[in-house]
Amino acid sequence: MSTISKVRGILFILIVTSGALLVTIVLYSQEQIRQQSSIIETERIGKVDQLASRIDLIITDAEKILENAAKDENIRNSPYISSIDNNLHGIPESADNEKRIVIRNILSTYQDFESMGYILPNGDIYFVEPYNLQKTLSKSNFSFRDYYKAVTATHDTYVGSIIVSAATNHPVATIAVPIFSKNSSMVGMLASGVDLLTIQKKLSELHSYPDERILVVDNNRALVADSAETGDKNGAIVPEMGAIQDAFAGKNGTTVESINGQRMFLSYHPITAGQNTWAVVSMQPYDEAFQSVNNTIQESYALTTLILIITGLSSYYLYKGFQSQRRITKELEKANVSLMQKAEQLHQADITKEEFSAMISHELRTPLTTINGYCEMLKEQGLLGNLNEEQVKSIDQIYQSSMKLERLIADILDVQKLDLGKMRFEKKDFQVHEFMEQIKSDYEPLMKEKEIEFVNTTDKKFSITGDKDRISQILSNLIKNSVDFVPTTGGRIEIRVERQNNNAFFSVKDNGKGISEEKQKDLFKKFYQVDTSYSRKHGGTGLGLAICKGIAETLGGKIWIESKAGQGANFYFTIPLTSITNNN
Repeated sequence: MSTISKVRGILFILIVTSGALLVTIVLYSQEQIRQQSSIIETERIGKVDQLASRIDLIITDAEKILENAAKDENIRNSPYISSIDNNLHGIPESADNEKRIVIRNILSTYQDFESMGYILPNGDIYFVEPYNLQKTLSKSNFSFRDYYKAVTATHDTYVGSIIVSAATNHPVATIAVPIFSKNSSMVGMLASGVDLLTIQKKLSELHSYPDERILVVDNNRALVADSAETGDKNGAIVPEMGAIQDAFAGKNGTTVESINGQRMFLSYHPITAGQNTWAVVSMQPYDEAFQSVNNTIQESYALTTLILIITGLSSYYLYKGFQSQRRITKELEKANVSLMQKAEQLHQADITKEEFSAMISHELRTPLTTINGYCEMLKEQGLLGNLNEEQVKSIDQIYQSSMKLERLIADILDVQKLDLGKMRFEKKDFQVHEFMEQIKSDYEPLMKEKEIEFVNTTDKKFSITGDKDRISQILSNLIKNSVDFVPTTGGRIEIRVERQNNNAFFSVKDNGKGISEEKQKDLFKKFYQVDTSYSRKHGGTGLGLAICKGIAETLGGKIWIESKAGQGANFYFTIPLTSITNNN
């Protein structure tokens, strides 16, 4: 590929990556905008819901208080109609004192009631508390009021529209409940005006956003309360708004509307006021409400610009870096060719090693077989002629030396096979107790000759699935080492195997001279001799323990020693109950 094509490819990747980053930023920004918008909407809905619940509670409490008062025995008693004085717009202050006391107690306890009146079935005023308000009434009959008509028609509690109290100039919600005598006939009604100034105070408490305005309107769109200090008076008619109409329909939520030419964010919630539905609406300029969203948008614009700048700079430096990379690539190609050549050489070396092993096996073992064969024939009296005692002894020495040489060749070949991973293993199931007894039986003649106590303490019977001959090879090497190092008199060697979890745990222990901790770290290395004087005396190349380690680890186990100088040596190795059986 030409340099220009490579540069184009890298630039293409850079542009695609930058595009992917920009798409990620856009998607992330959109998700942030969605989450922030959701939080804003949830907060506003929660606020108006809280306010609606409080107002609803005020109205509901007032209804319950009036309904309970209408059930009072004194209130249900028949009124003294003969005591009505039209000049007083009802009965005198001292007449029917039992009913007045009930009403006075309610007014003193529930401060939101501005006043309370007892109205007869024909609409005439029976009395009003406080009494001073009764004296100032302009009319004696209220049959024209909507609450009178509603209660008379339905015999049920009624919450009327908002009116402004002439006495306090406060917005008042009129509530009326029927009064029934003991024989269930309606003898009148209690009517009260609930002072809604408390709602105005709640709006001031909940007003928390810049330029926010909270309105509460009744079912006729009359203004109940307004958090803003404007010229609008309580009772004024609020202009048409989609949010108010939705609240009247029993819905709650958020919307965006244009009010007086300004885009506004509104949240709304209905209020249940008796049979009517009121609305609470929170309004705020859209840009103020979504300031955090606008900030996120600005941040995404800034980040996009930054990525574009970084992409431009990266393109420049990547081009310069490409020139350097091109030089490095050429050098790496040369190095790669060299490595491939080395790998091929190593492969050829492995082949040569295998060929050498085959040659050694054939060329060295073949003459040894011939030597051993003739030695055995010479030792057979009369087969190749009679030999004297001295000749027989010489033939024995030749035979023993030949056997040592054959074992040495076998050890060297085993080490090489382990190094190359070419040693063969065969899978067999065998019983360990019988196996250990056979090992003991094989070495009994040698132990008697050396006067060594040789014991097998294996007591439990269990099976292993593995290479019986290779495990025997490990034990043979360890036992022969112990034979060389135990005392000439009083020598003792113990072999044992036991089951530990999923492993067979072998041990070969002797009471020989032991091995110092300093020399133990190199004990399983090839050609290592603890004491060269012993190697000269007993022979050996230092390959036996290295072979043991290689076989144990290839079978999936491990081998180690525990010993101190002058205190004997304990060799241990483990083999999985189902071990690796073929390493080819």
